Amino acid sequence: MANRLMQGAHHIKGVETMLTLDRTGVLLALALSLAAGSVYAQTAGTIVAVTVYQGQALVTREVRLEAKAGPQEFTVQQLPEMIIPDSLYATGGDGLTIRAVRYRASAVAEDVRPEVKAIDDQIKAKMRQQRKTESELAVLQSRTGFLDNLEKFAADKATAEMDKGTLNPAALTETAEFIFTQRDEIATKTLELESTKETVAEELVVLQRQRAELAGPGSRSLREAVLFLDADAAGPTSLRLSYLVAGVGWAPAYSARLNEARDLVALQYHALVTQMSGEDWPGVNLTLSTSNPDMRAAAPLLSPLQIALVAGSEAGGPEDAQAYAQAKQMLQQQMRAPRSGFRGEKGDKGDMGMPGMGPTPPATQSGADDDIFDLNLLAARLQNTELTAPDEAVKTARILGAGRVEGMSVDYPIEGQISIESRRDQQMFHIATVDLTPQLVHTAVPLLTEYVYRSVECTNASDYPFLPGPYSAYLQGAFAGRGHLPLVAQGQGVTMGFGTETRLRASRELEEKTTTVRGGNKVVQYTYALRLSNFMDTPVKVQLWDRIPKAPNNQVTVTLVEPDPALSRDPLYLAQHRPRGLLRWDLEVPAKASGADAFKLTYQLQIELDKNYDIGELPDTVAEDMRRDLDVMRSINEAASAAH
Repeated sequence: MANRLMQGAHHIKGVETMLTLDRTGVLLALALSLAAGSVYAQTAGTIVAVTVYQGQALVTREVRLEAKAGPQEFTVQQLPEMIIPDSLYATGGDGLTIRAVRYRASAVAEDVRPEVKAIDDQIKAKMRQQRKTESELAVLQSRTGFLDNLEKFAADKATAEMDKGTLNPAALTETAEFIFTQRDEIATKTLELESTKETVAEELVVLQRQRAELAGPGSRSLREAVLFLDADAAGPTSLRLSYLVAGVGWAPAYSARLNEARDLVALQYHALVTQMSGEDWPGVNLTLSTSNPDMRAAAPLLSPLQIALVAGSEAGGPEDAQAYAQAKQMLQQQMRAPRSGFRGEKGDKGDMGMPGMGPTPPATQSGADDDIFDLNLLAARLQNTELTAPDEAVKTARILGAGRVEGMSVDYPIEGQISIESRRDQQMFHIATVDLTPQLVHTAVPLLTEYVYRSVECTNASDYPFLPGPYSAYLQGAFAGRGHLPLVAQGQGVTMGFGTETRLRASRELEEKTTTVRGGNKVVQYTYALRLSNFMDTPVKVQLWDRIPKAPNNQVTVTLVEPDPALSRDPLYLAQHRPRGLLRWDLEVPAKASGADAFKLTYQLQIELDKNYDIGELPDTVAEDMRRDLDVMRSINEAASAAH
């Protein structure tokens, strides 16, 4: 009876154990199932196209995936170290909608790239070999210490036996030979190990240097793009992921070959490409471009200019033509430097063909305002240099600056497939797609930039307002620049920039400056030439902007000699811009007008002041006044855009 009770108890306990195991198994299976549900597909995709700019490159990967019907996540891995996170954007194939793209970087124990991991494995192996060598050397040192003790023991014992007359020569000889043999073996082995240790140390230095060149600092991160997708149906599909990378650039190079007959020069045009993005580009469609992906999309605002008067002896203008030319060239170079007010350090994640949607937090208009302010301040210094330069210096400086060729925006597709080796979290969601009817406008501000910008005027015909925020502009699928959209109500107008028109160029030049004395006054006359080049086969309408200085008081008279063609008759311009000294012409530039045939507009400006005074340096309040004026001009432009 007792035995049956014990057996029953064991049986019940066994059943409980099985039930516990079953529950554990169910819970474990459930946990694994839930975990599996949170794991989404991953791949690196294939790099298919690269456009290399000056300092950056636009990389496009083609990603093939087996989609499920409905919403899902997908991860594109192995993004390069030099990626610019806020430039990520993706486009989906038929039946695949990209809801959002998120950039994610996480620290990992070791670099996941195969080429870096291979070097890491070699470094680990060499370090193990180094530790083994050091351990063997330590054993040899221990053996040497043992032999030292043995030698001392043998010597002491031999001395004692000699004193007693019981010395055993054979045993002493055998001990001595053993010690000598061991010391010889230790010496040989030590020499080999020291040599191995030195070689391994040198190899480690080389491997670590190779890794540093390949991986760069801070490369132990897993960089990936998390895509939030929505597929109409299950099945194979594809998408394209694009992003900008830094550490890349190119420069032109030429080979000129003169033939034996001295009647032909073969000029070969080459490109020197720098590629340190942190990823290889095997077999890609490569395009080299002189465009700047950081270039703003809309033309910069031109602020009014304030000047100050000083006594003639206190004038601070350049003393000679060389100083004037150098100052002018330096300022112009600074003004031509690539600029963008929408690049952050951390990176907001663009989505659906909209890269660079701002940093974290999203880029604000203040960044672009600072950029335009800096540009206007440089232009103010440049124009003040022109106003204060000696008359003859202007004429001479024109000769010093002759022959300068402006840069052009050109793309060079390289034939065939090219292989080039290298050595944190927000989401954005798609709201809607709105079709707008645009009216194209070209704007030229040669005092600030030689580029001519194109923009479109549209009316918000959607069912909701557009909230303020940055935008990225694309023209025929190509990236055209970044801009900022103000608050646009339903039915309100808005102007959006679409980058530069590469087939139009603008320039501005002070052609002549003369000074005469009229009674007790000094009259300074400036002649300016504004040129527009049109490389297209059709005429183009352009708004051309310039400015004349504002007189600080009634002691100075600033007169614009009636220009030909006349200034714009636009009512808003005449009411808001013209009183501020801003000049605008509404022009039509003929087709194929370039070089000597470029459209030229010449106007004259007269400044009359007491002959004992000269135009001095920019007033101390120039920065404060300029910021205020830019705010006013921006408000005027937005109001004009909304009212069209």
